[in-house]
Amino acid sequence: MECEEKVEKLLNIIERVANAEYERDNWRGILDSVAELFEADGAAIGEIKDGYVYYTKVSSSIAGNEEYDPEKFRVPVWRSAFGEAIKKGYIIVNNYQSYERAVEEWKRIGLRAKLVAILGDREPFGSLSVGRLRSGKPFTEEDGKILRSLAFIFSFIVREEIEKKKLMERAIKDHLTGLYNRFYFEEEGKRELERARRYGYPLSLIMLDLDDFKHVNDRFGHQKGDEVLVKFAGIVKRSIRKTDMPVRYGGEEFIVLLPHTSLEEAVKVAERIREGFSKVVFREGDEVFKLTVSAGVASCEPEDCDLDNLLYKADKALYTAKREGKNRTVVFSHQGIN
Repeated sequence: MECEEKVEKLLNIIERVANAEYERDNWRGILDSVAELFEADGAAIGEIKDGYVYYTKVSSSIAGNEEYDPEKFRVPVWRSAFGEAIKKGYIIVNNYQSYERAVEEWKRIGLRAKLVAILGDREPFGSLSVGRLRSGKPFTEEDGKILRSLAFIFSFIVREEIEKKKLMERAIKDHLTGLYNRFYFEEEGKRELERARRYGYPLSLIMLDLDDFKHVNDRFGHQKGDEVLVKFAGIVKRSIRKTDMPVRYGGEEFIVLLPHTSLEEAVKVAERIREGFSKVVFREGDEVFKLTVSAGVASCEPEDCDLDNLLYKADKALYTAKREGKNRTVVFSHQGIN
């Protein structure tokens, strides 16, 4: 690509960023242009979380790959090209297949050359990256400096987006467990039921309550009680799909709203959670203990879905589970509690 053409494409990208075009498609169109500028097969913006870089904003070529999952293709901060790029703001890896810090998933899909620039100056918080799969053409130092300049411009906007996201999460999520809070559930739950009615899919709800949880707080203190709640929330997250809505409803009571889910399928999820939690061993000093959870399950067909009614049914089923001995899943049906 000629120098004049590169400058024109670069200015076009900067203009589109200035016009906030990234708000329409989560940076996809702009990253398509970044990939084109560097004659790359893909471009991505990654954010650091828990010691890994997750590429959550990607160009169309990456987003269109059915294999792509930010979790699966995450990059360790200090054992990858990202860690090396921190030294001078960018790094060029033109032999990725033999690179000692290569990430296996990226090697597996055939990544041949990669260029990474750091987002953030004194405190790096992410990266802007481009890669070549088909072409063996190497990236140059000039490419590295251009990408570093783009990363500098992108940094201010991406950082602001991350801060806004954090504020939003604080508003809609329970600070202890990381699950959605009751306020979010009551608002988004109604919208989910409206979608179920509009598009004609079944919807189910599981209400869960930790058995004898008060004894944990009374005997071991609230810190141990918090540990139990966090552990249970983790089991819930691992037992459901990304499209489901896990909620800390209050105290030791939890809800899972499951779109596109029949009553029978919801029971399987409830049992998976109940059985998983019953296997967890807690320790406090020399004492070892286990806990159980009771579940009530209800479902509704698209034509008669109502959030308050669904909650009422699941609550009735949960009450029956508690009354019948706890550590069980009970289903509400139109004929009564089963």
